[in-house]
Amino acid sequence: MTRIGTRTRLGAVTVVALALAVSGCTAKGGDTTCEDYLKMSDGDQREQVTTLYKDKHDGAEPATLIVTALQEQARVYCKTAGNADSTIKEIPIS
Repeated sequence: MTRIGTRTRLGAVTVVALALAVSGCTAKGGDTTCEDYLKMSDGDQREQVTTLYKDKHDGAEPATLIVTALQEQARVYCKTAGNADSTIKEIPIS
């Protein structure tokens, strides 16, 4: 492999990492905006609401059913009461 190939790969990795950081994919669960949340894949949404739950429940691991319910609750909130800049931590969690 040539040095140019290595530099190209490192440059591509850097661009991808920067894009993820800017897009909000690295945001802490509750800090994710509705705009970013609605653009996320199902798996990324699940990760965000899981983090949100853990943050509000002293690190307790949520049951799968709770994660699914929170994921849908965040979607509904973002599409109705929330706006693009609202964060998913604004959804009520018990």
